[in-house]
Formats: sequence, structure tokens, C-alpha cells
Amino acid sequence: MTLSNRRVGSRCFAAALTLLWLAAATPDARAAEPPFARIYLALRGCTSCSHCRTSIRQMVRANAKGGTADFGEDKVEVRYATPRTVPLREVIRSLAQSRLHDLSVVDVLFEATGTVTTGADGARHFVLEGTGQSFPVAPGTGVRLPAGDEPLRVVALVEGWRRKGLISLVAREVRPAA
Repeated sequence: MTLSNRRVGSRCFAAALTLLWLAAATPDARAAEPPFARIYLALRGCTSCSHCRTSIRQMVRANAKGGTADFGEDKVEVRYATPRTVPLREVIRSLAQSRLHDLSVVDVLFEATGTVTTGADGARHFVLEGTGQSFPVAPGTGVRLPAGDEPLRVVALVEGWRRKGLISLVAREVRPAA
């Protein structure tokens, strides 16, 4: 598989992951008010032995800084109930750089409430509500990013976490904040 095929495959996987994540919410969960922010890490590898499961929980909780972690067979979800700075890179790195068996982070989704701003240079940023924390954001295929002061709920694929430097978001879903 060539590098370009891997990117396309990764995008297809990320799109499927987004759809599965959104569809997996029960009707009751969708009706309930969403948390301020949520990080969803898709995992591959050893998540069945008790040592790995305990280590994963400890790594995520240590880096979540006020978030609560839910752990499944192939995912970790970190929720932030109230506005706060979200240590997105730290949570991802805690698992991505782990030395557990064959564990690897496949993809990361981020969901939060905030606004989209456009800088003087035309660069767009997603600014988290109540914190001022921002991430560069680009629209995904078929997604429109409105700029302005209207609060939005954005579900985005996180890019750049595999290397040093900035992480950025690719919006997969944008809707008015409730």
C-alpha cells in the first residue's frame, strides 16, 4: 500500500469511525445534554489483558486533567463536563507513545462547543467556549464552517498528533450548540 493509499484509507476509516461514533449514541444519550468536550481515541492491539487495561486507564486519567475516562474494548472516551482547557495532545500522547504490547492509537476524534474565528491571514481556528483555547480547523468534505460569535458544536478528526508540532482539526460535523 502506498503512502497516498494509506491517507485515503485513513480518511475513509476516520469517516466511518465518525459515523459509528455518532450512531452508537443511544436516543436517550443524544437527547441528554452533551459534555462540554469529548476526546474519542480508537485503539488497536492489546486491550483484553488486565495489565494493559489497567495501564491504559492510569495513563488516560493521569493526563486527562479533570476529564472522566470511559474505556471500551477498542476505544477510550474522555469527557469534560464543564468548560476547561482540554489537554488534547497530552491525552493522545499518553496512549500513542505507550510501550504496551502491540497497542496503538488508530484515530482521534474531538467534539466540543465553541466558535470558529478567521484571522487576518485567513486562517481559521476553533475556539473553545469559556476557555479561549484554540485549534486550527479546516472543513471536511461537505462541511461548512461558519465564522462568527454563534456557539457551535463541532465533531472533528484530530490531525498532527503523530508528529511534533501543532495539532489541527478537520471538521466532520458542525451544528448549532444547544
